[in-house]
Amino acid sequence: MTSTAIGEAFGRVNLMGEHIDYNSGCVMPLQINRSIKVFIEKNSTLDGIKIKSQNYNNEICTNTLDKKMNNWADFIIGSCFIFGKEFDIKIKKIFINLKSNLPIGIGVSSSAAVTVATLRALSAYYKIEIQKEHLVKLAHSVERDFVGVAGGLMDQFVSIYGAINKALFLDTKSNEFELIDISNNYSFFIIDSGKQRILTDGTLNKKKDCCQKISKKLNIEYLCQLNELSDENKNILSNEEIEIASHVILENQRSKFGKIALTQGDFEQFGKLMTQSHNSLRDLYKVSTSELDMLVDLCNKFGSMGSKLTGAGFGGAIVTLIKKELVEDLKMFIVENYPNAKFL
Repeated sequence: MTSTAIGEAFGRVNLMGEHIDYNSGCVMPLQINRSIKVFIEKNSTLDGIKIKSQNYNNEICTNTLDKKMNNWADFIIGSCFIFGKEFDIKIKKIFINLKSNLPIGIGVSSSAAVTVATLRALSAYYKIEIQKEHLVKLAHSVERDFVGVAGGLMDQFVSIYGAINKALFLDTKSNEFELIDISNNYSFFIIDSGKQRILTDGTLNKKKDCCQKISKKLNIEYLCQLNELSDENKNILSNEEIEIASHVILENQRSKFGKIALTQGDFEQFGKLMTQSHNSLRDLYKVSTSELDMLVDLCNKFGSMGSKLTGAGFGGAIVTLIKKELVEDLKMFIVENYPNAKFL
């Protein structure tokens, strides 16, 4: 092992395919130029590990890595537990320090970034090389099996395989992916609503459970197998289940259409798909908020080509597609009409 080690991972914004990765469909996230860095140093005075983050005032010390603390440190503790279990290492006597310019709790995948960064730092510290595919699985296991957030692996995948200024089109069923260049004339601009959301409260898990229940009723493995809901399908589902299934099926198709539009440089069409996605998340999947809806409406009213919430919803941020030359004017318009907004 080394005396010090560093791991870094970037956040993401999701352009298309919301709530699709845990339904084995297609998604289109974009890695952003905001990251979390994790520094690991040897500290012989510790029995276990000590964790410090610039985003929180308190330091966390623990000798028990197999139990959650139900706070911000669980993603780091879980990373240590999963890494130690995978490589048969007793992780102890280390100080873990986090530094970040990636906002927390707004839907830009800070949890996946901190997990991937921690695993990379542990890999460097213990001098164990981890292939990208293996790293995705370990990072996803931390979030799903240790922390208990039942999302798919999109966030971990784009943090590891993504690239700045390239959209990543990912088929989460096969893990086949493609990086798509984005024109320098356009910006996918992120606006934080100021309303933080917390996914560890079970809201995301309930949506996933409902999708699995619907799939079981329809006798299929996952919802994205379907291209439409037949009348026969609808007859055995409740109204709520029809809405949820409809969003998933149509959103998966939007991701595929979005890939075509972005590849062809048709930003007008891609923007329309973004707004369709938001409307579906608001009306069918019901994960939007009044704040997110207001920001989407303001951006589109100003002249954005399309806008949508990004991430799981329940608060957080939106992403809007706009010509780069109009970004500064959009900022002023948003501040005038939504003073609590923050810009990434």
